[in-house]
Amino acid sequence: MAKASEKRQRQRTLSARFNDQEAEAVRQLADGAGMPVASFLRLAALNQPAGRTALGREDAARVLRQLGDIADALRAMQVSGVVPADDPNLSAAWRDLAEMRTACLQALGMRP
Repeated sequence: MAKASEKRQRQRTLSARFNDQEAEAVRQLADGAGMPVASFLRLAALNQPAGRTALGREDAARVLRQLGDIADALRAMQVSGVVPADDPNLSAAWRDLAEMRTACLQALGMRP
């Protein structure tokens, strides 16, 4: 949901007409993207990916901190021998963490 400051910045309203099937398709796509229809249509019209603006700066920073905590826990398990260093699940976890970290940094306007 948009914050009040974001709503105040967007003062212009545009409209479009849809038939019942089109309207339902747009609603389903917006729901699938986890965003309001207006946000979905704005991003689609401006040819912007939904993922880029779906994660707010505060959310991205919070997730980034949590990813650091997860990485610390994985590292501790690896060092203590709870999880062997050559475990394929550990390798997959590190890869996934790196991808999520990159997405969060991009959402914050930073380079990985």
